Amino acid sequence: MSRFLYMAWRGTRFAVLYELRIYQSLYFWIARRQPTRTPSSIPFSYVTSVAPALIGFIVASAIEVPVAHFLLSPWPPVQIGFLIVGIWGLIWMFGLGAAMTVYPHTLDDTGIHIRNGFNARVDVPWHSVESVSLEQRSYEKGKHVQIVENDGERTLCLTHGSETTVTVTLREPTQIAVAGRTEIVSRVRLRPDSPRDLVVAARSWTSRVT
Repeated sequence: MSRFLYMAWRGTRFAVLYELRIYQSLYFWIARRQPTRTPSSIPFSYVTSVAPALIGFIVASAIEVPVAHFLLSPWPPVQIGFLIVGIWGLIWMFGLGAAMTVYPHTLDDTGIHIRNGFNARVDVPWHSVESVSLEQRSYEKGKHVQIVENDGERTLCLTHGSETTVTVTLREPTQIAVAGRTEIVSRVRLRPDSPRDLVVAARSWTSRVT
């Protein structure tokens, strides 16, 4: 019973914090702020790959809410409840898109910082980087963080739109923290909106700091 209560408390705490971060991201977006950026960092967006799905959901919801409100007019309690849930869903999806906008991938003096909104962050220090290259790969849908093993080497893949376009090869197998755990990997892959620009910038930075 105590374990059940602990798990319920953890789940509730996660849901509440996640909800608050959604609204915080929406505030940052409206205020045109990127909280993780520093004066020396270069941002690289990644929202383009998921924008069609977000826009589709928002447009469908925006149409669905008034239509359902009209159709449910004979039942005012249900009508009001559906209206509240529909407006909440719209705001939530705007907040999710905002999170991906205000938390971009960044390069700075310390390394490459890969983001997925406020929910995931992977830091790759420059001294661990062997090379950065263009390489497009596709993955299983629905999993943003994946570990791929091939010939005894493990690759951490942070996908958007079920693909990656940039490969960061490490000098040796390295411990990388992601999603609350640590993985030992030889490569890290990501998908920025401008992969060529990121690769050029990363190569320029590695030539200066290594």
